[in-house]
Amino acid sequence: MTRIAGIKTATLATAATLVAALALPAHAVTKVVEFNVLNATAMLPTPFASGDTLLLDTTVTQETGPLSQSITFTLGAGVTALTGRAAWEISTATGPGPRLVGVNIDIFDAGNNLVLSDAFAGVLAGFAVSTFDGPIGPGTYRLVATGNAVRDTVLDVSITAVPEPGIYSLLLAGLGVVCVRARRRHLG
Repeated sequence: MTRIAGIKTATLATAATLVAALALPAHAVTKVVEFNVLNATAMLPTPFASGDTLLLDTTVTQETGPLSQSITFTLGAGVTALTGRAAWEISTATGPGPRLVGVNIDIFDAGNNLVLSDAFAGVLAGFAVSTFDGPIGPGTYRLVATGNAVRDTVLDVSITAVPEPGIYSLLLAGLGVVCVRARRRHLG
């Protein structure tokens, strides 16, 4: 084994592995729900783990009128918050192009209590954007998107389950212990 600045290369490899573990969990997945109609519901069968993302992808070209879409999902242990973004096309009031107005994104708990709601962030290049972030715990929830499709509809909503901060603290503490032990072995 070679030594680099007084630390064995095997210890460096172990430290690198632990640092890589600090990134989003390796099991994090994106769950995509695609709707091509204005009124639709879906239920995700598997719980969200920390770092998992839900993506609602809506493209409707054959309908106009009220939009009402909902997705029921479950958050697993270790999730302490949700963060999300929504974007929808609002091309000019007259003329061609998708136009969705009056959009609202809400998250309700199993008792139908409002837990999170989006905040309008502004318009950029013909797209309206909103965001939402907030604390939330394990349980069953329902994302509800509403609005009015004047013409074709393009809407994307993304929410991510934020992990418990303590998990990262424990990983950092473990990394520190490995480094201290390696240093003591080298000096002793």
